[in-house]
Amino acid sequence: MARNEMQWSSATPGLLVIMVDQSGSMTLDYEGGDTRSEFAAKAVNRVINTLIQKNFDGKAPKDRCYVAVIGYDAEVKVLASGFLKELESSPKRIANVTKKVSNGEGGVIEVDTKMPIWIEPIYEDSCTNMMGAFAVVNDLVANWIKDKPNYPAPVVINISDGLPYDGREIEECMYETINIVNKLKEQSTSDGKVQIFNAMIGEGNKVVFPKSTTELDSVEAQFLYEISTEIPEAYKGAAEKNELKFEMGARGAIYNADAEHLIKLIDFGSSKGQGDK
Repeated sequence: MARNEMQWSSATPGLLVIMVDQSGSMTLDYEGGDTRSEFAAKAVNRVINTLIQKNFDGKAPKDRCYVAVIGYDAEVKVLASGFLKELESSPKRIANVTKKVSNGEGGVIEVDTKMPIWIEPIYEDSCTNMMGAFAVVNDLVANWIKDKPNYPAPVVINISDGLPYDGREIEECMYETINIVNKLKEQSTSDGKVQIFNAMIGEGNKVVFPKSTTELDSVEAQFLYEISTEIPEAYKGAAEKNELKFEMGARGAIYNADAEHLIKLIDFGSSKGQGDK
């Protein structure tokens, strides 16, 4: 029985799809002086860079996974895509950032460093075409699996602050999105079914990997629970490595994530990229 245990490798690379909500509500203030959109963009750029660095071998990264970043507001856009070697050589720009690091004596110092940027935050008001984005992802995953049926099961991570909305009734948008996601959930390789993780950026109680909707206090949170998959047992080691715990039957969703937990979720979802076979 397929159990989602296959590691990403140069011979059998994985597919990682990161979906980023770029609707108007993502321009609201969030954490550390950032807007929700700035917060999400920083996390995604950091994770892409981390994947590249962890898979570096000599002069270039090994192509152990293909990354596609899909942004959605009223429209659906591919913000960045490619194998690690291609992404490493083609950021949009290089930013100067300040990073906190250990001083070796138990304290922390700030150092200036450079960070490649692949996606930018948004600053315009728009709706949330999450259903259109999942339709694009469903086709992307189907084409990948058609060509690579014996590769690791694809991983999809959706970062959002709310519900799908394209101008119709919210309930209709939710229903359509759930139907599309259910089709995505049924896609599989010989390794197992597609894994779908969700990170909600918003206000309220922080919840990590719930087992039921009774743990959640909003319609938005319960909706994202419904479109998340159960976490496979094979991910337990990755969860412990990222200081995230889950019980069997828990869904791959985090709510009201701070920067640390959002990074951990994406690291957790992409944990199969940590070794070559």
